Amino acid sequence: MLSPLPTVAFTFVGLCAIALFALVSWVGPLRGKLGVLRGHGGHLDLEKRIRIHGNFTEHAPLVALMLLVAELAGIGAGWLWLSVALFFVGRAVHYLRYDAADRALGMVLSTGPAMALGVLLLITLHAS
Repeated sequence: MLSPLPTVAFTFVGLCAIALFALVSWVGPLRGKLGVLRGHGGHLDLEKRIRIHGNFTEHAPLVALMLLVAELAGIGAGWLWLSVALFFVGRAVHYLRYDAADRALGMVLSTGPAMALGVLLLITLHAS
């Protein structure tokens, strides 16, 4: 067992599990109501829900991995918690601005902190 446990990364994974359950619970009933087993069947609301769910599952694993590696490498907890908060704010913005032309802010907030952690990690590991 790891000692000490990477609390931030583990908390992030737990929050992602809860969020994923909520997203599945949001998509599944609409599939049933519309009688669509696969794809979106041309229903724009279902397509939107599927993409919001899918986008979450595409980005959360990389952020989780970056948080874990950064935490194990000793990156400060403040940076890690900020990354967690920005990821979830970004996901909320993505949901709220999904149909807007300027929805890039959600993606920047969701993925930017992971990229920044990657840069910080490389600097930390290779600084002499």
